[in-house]
Amino acid sequence: MKEIFLDKNENAFDIPENLKYELMEYIKKTPFNRYPEKGLPTLLEKIGDFLGFNQENIIAGNGSDELLNLIISSSRGNVLINSPTFEMYSFYAKNYGRGITDIPLRDDFSIDVDAIKKAGNTGLIVICSPNNPTGNLISKNDIQEVLDLNIPTILDNAYFEFSEEDYTPMINDYDNLIILRTFSKAFSMAGLRVGYGIASEKTASVLKSLQAPFYLNILSAKMAEIMIDNYSYVREKIKYIIDERERVYRHVKDIAYESRANFLYLRHDLYDFMEKKGIHIRKLPLVKDRSRITIGTKEENDIAINAMNEFMENKL
Repeated sequence: MKEIFLDKNENAFDIPENLKYELMEYIKKTPFNRYPEKGLPTLLEKIGDFLGFNQENIIAGNGSDELLNLIISSSRGNVLINSPTFEMYSFYAKNYGRGITDIPLRDDFSIDVDAIKKAGNTGLIVICSPNNPTGNLISKNDIQEVLDLNIPTILDNAYFEFSEEDYTPMINDYDNLIILRTFSKAFSMAGLRVGYGIASEKTASVLKSLQAPFYLNILSAKMAEIMIDNYSYVREKIKYIIDERERVYRHVKDIAYESRANFLYLRHDLYDFMEKKGIHIRKLPLVKDRSRITIGTKEENDIAINAMNEFMENKL
């Protein structure tokens, strides 16, 4: 039985060979005995140009997890989260002895702005949109209300490309906003670990001052540049995944929530059932009776749909 891995929200498609060959040509002429450029200005400029920002607004890291770690470690007071959400926020907060204020999402998965305003001793707010694992967007109005509190706020935007909801215009109005994105999902670079943040020049400068001078290897940085230069390929795969997401949802909407990411949040814990079928999905230990499935290739999704339909026939 062939195993299918739909558990980590990875891109279903690897980087194509011609782009890997481009990296290999770079490898042939690049000395490995030298450190990368201090601060990686070439990569920051490339990301900035791609987004329409100056490189002074961009900070990069060894995956967006490293940037989360950096920001949380330098924060003061409690870290405020909205469960269910990405578990690494709590992980890093606990590692640094930060208190955690958890204000659960409402039934419609929106954030409870009034409760956030009333929370005490908040040093950092973390909002995930599209949220992992629920897949929904958090409204811009709600985010702006939170930002108006003038508390440092991370907006984890890892699944931006699958939602096409752009929050970056808020950067111009809020020094307390840090938007985090990644090359792991839409850009197929999970194994190369490149993440980046967008913030005001003032905020980005403070964060850069906390980084080591050589924080990312030259190969990962170069591959990120190559993928930006070949965004038409990336965009093609994004469209494929979005189309497949909508198709899968139509087939299993009785047990799934709509999503603006590259995964679906399931209304039941299908983990054990799907494991027996050789289909790996995400078990959510902190969320009772729920699970999450990544959107894969059409062939993988067809197998998963059939398995979920069988589950529904037996369960419902």
